[in-house]
Amino acid sequence: MKDKSRVKFGKMVARLRKQQSLTVEQLAKMADLKPITVQHIEDGTFNVPFDVLNRIAVVLGGELKIVINEINE
Repeated sequence: MKDKSRVKFGKMVARLRKQQSLTVEQLAKMADLKPITVQHIEDGTFNVPFDVLNRIAVVLGGELKIVINEINE
């Protein structure tokens, strides 16, 4: 079963990659990853380590931000 947040992140990576006219192979090379890893990320089937998230963000011209919203009871 795919995790919804992984799928959402993967779709965003694919969209940004395509906007920059990059192939899966080009993104993989630039982020020092294997193409199959990028494919799994875009499919939402890979639990992405923080360092990989950051490398993808840098290659795609973004920055990684993690926001944790505290729920007040």
